Amino acid sequence: MAPTTTRAWVLANKPQELPSLSGDYPTFKIEEKPLPELKEGQVLVKTRFLSNDPAQRGWISPNIAPERLYVPPVQIGEPMRSRGLAEVVASKSDKLKPGTMVQGNPNWSEYAVLDASTCNPIVDLPGGLSQSHYLGAFGGTGLTAWYGLVVIGEAKPEDVVVVSGAAGATGSMVVQIAKKMIGCKTVIGIAGTDDKCRWVESLGADKCLNYKSKDFAAELTKATPNFCDLYFDNVGGEIVRPPPFLPTFVTP
Repeated sequence: MAPTTTRAWVLANKPQELPSLSGDYPTFKIEEKPLPELKEGQVLVKTRFLSNDPAQRGWISPNIAPERLYVPPVQIGEPMRSRGLAEVVASKSDKLKPGTMVQGNPNWSEYAVLDASTCNPIVDLPGGLSQSHYLGAFGGTGLTAWYGLVVIGEAKPEDVVVVSGAAGATGSMVVQIAKKMIGCKTVIGIAGTDDKCRWVESLGADKCLNYKSKDFAAELTKATPNFCDLYFDNVGGEIVRPPPFLPTFVTP
């Protein structure tokens, strides 16, 4: 029998600092929520994987005006918003049968009722790779990196590429695509700690610079003696005002 309720992590308080699950001012709390009756064209899904993304902090921040967000903020008492992978357990759609794995927006809920039109079926990945990669390398993150770098930036093997936010989700994919798929001559990352920089270099970057270093500007100038051909910007801010090189700009 299909469930009629679900456990869900709901937004209890908008965090001023790090989110928490306990104390006098918890960010989230778990609640039992009723599930709506399944209608034609809808599916009941069981969440298997959730995507954790930087944008989620903006959706629950008390300091960002709603009009500055590209989606409405999460309201107090609502399940935390998230994309995810889920298994169809009941269906009133001809297109999605029980047992089908789909990508959609189940939010932080064990079960969810979704419109079938908002769910994308997924298939097993080769080599035994986890389907969770559909939320990363084979999802919006990888697509953003590939489209920005290859289609918009038209990166070529002879290019020098600089990537800000290189330790982030999209930036780390840009580094790997630039170096290991396109074979760009030089790939330079920018990140916020020395440990992150070393990790970015382990992904294939020829060099990664810590923008918090007092010598950052000089180090970046030294690393790009003939400027760069493409700058993939994930963060904006002081680094691009004015640009220290003469690249093609790509901003996701």
